[in-house]
This record gives sequence, structure tokens and C-alpha cells, in this order.
Amino acid sequence: MSKNFDKDQAVVKMVILTKSGKDNYTWYNFLKYNNRSTDQIISGMKRRFMESKLADSAQVLQFYNNKTQELIEEHR
Repeated sequence: MSKNFDKDQAVVKMVILTKSGKDNYTWYNFLKYNNRSTDQIISGMKRRFMESKLADSAQVLQFYNNKTQELIEEHR
């Protein structure tokens, strides 16, 4: 049985900072996309995020290299 997500093996971590008083969320990329470029992974994560119910409550999206915790990009 294969896993779709593993926070320790994912290449990219997306932090969703929401409006005041709401919970913040962290998403990790699908493991099957680990072999793609970081830009491709982020593009797919943004697309899935925009289709989610969380899109209306988010103020900031932050994308991190999941191994180094270095900020890759931020969207406000």
C-alpha cells in the first residue's frame, strides 16, 4: 500500500496563514510528485488550494523546502 503524503518525505511544505481567529494549516506535496521540479510542485499545490474551501479564508501562502525549512516563495 503506497502513501499519498508523508510530511518527512515531501519536498515542499505549504503553510496557509488564515484570517485572525481561524486555524492555520500545513499541506505537503503528494509523494508521487517528488521527482518533479519545485516550481511544478508549487504550481500544482496552488491550483489544488484555489479549488479548496480554505481559499476564501487564507491571507498568506508560504512555500518551504521541507528538508531545509528555507522559504521558497510567499503569496499575499
